[in-house]
Amino acid sequence: MEALASLFDGRVFLLVALAIAGSALLRGFTGFGFGIAAVPLMSLVMPPAEAVVVAVGLQFFGGLSDVRRLHALCDWPSLRWLMAGAVLGSPLGTLALVAVSPATARLLISAICLLAVVALGLGRVFARPPRGAATALFGVVAGLFNGLAAMPGPPVVAYYMASALPSAAARASLVTFFTATAAVALLTTAIAGLWSLKTASLVALGLPLMLAGTWAGESVFRRSGGTHHRMASLSVLAAIAVLTGAQGVLGR
Repeated sequence: MEALASLFDGRVFLLVALAIAGSALLRGFTGFGFGIAAVPLMSLVMPPAEAVVVAVGLQFFGGLSDVRRLHALCDWPSLRWLMAGAVLGSPLGTLALVAVSPATARLLISAICLLAVVALGLGRVFARPPRGAATALFGVVAGLFNGLAAMPGPPVVAYYMASALPSAAARASLVTFFTATAAVALLTTAIAGLWSLKTASLVALGLPLMLAGTWAGESVFRRSGGTHHRMASLSVLAAIAVLTGAQGVLGR
């Protein structure tokens, strides 16, 4: 009960609430980025493992209504191949941890992210939309990143940023992909016994903030007509690269 009581400490709850709301606003606009923003912020006042569990729960339960609402906008041909590839790649990434340290894995992911940001920033896009096995390959790399460092996002974000899809379709597809990966993470964290009364309570209390922040971010996206979606997405991808590289250098 002491752990649960600490949940209602004013400073802790305020920071967690701000982290959830701000990260949800980012997610609502870009379609991704909730975990990379929320986990470090929440980790300032709680153990990182608890922050990850809370972020997973919020992404899953918060994403359920989004998936139903955005279903028609998603590019399902690419999503199916990406999800299939991620399922194949995740175990391979976990196995690779035996040979590669987490710090080295993060440095590798950071380097790949930076290359993607530079290429996309220079306007590199697919000459033709990749389908089938070519799309699945991006999913496999996302799965590898997930197994190595619990970061499936960068390859999928790069894929949709390099595609000719309208920003609304790219955003909807990203939201759906990350809700699916959150479902898998929810199961694995539950099996690992990482859930507690405290983390479950935080998810329940934070869900309204998650939904409100997502709604606000999506409203900004609609009002802007997706004009700044690409630039915002590239900025978040660059931030992921920098933060991941810093964690690798620090050996975390």
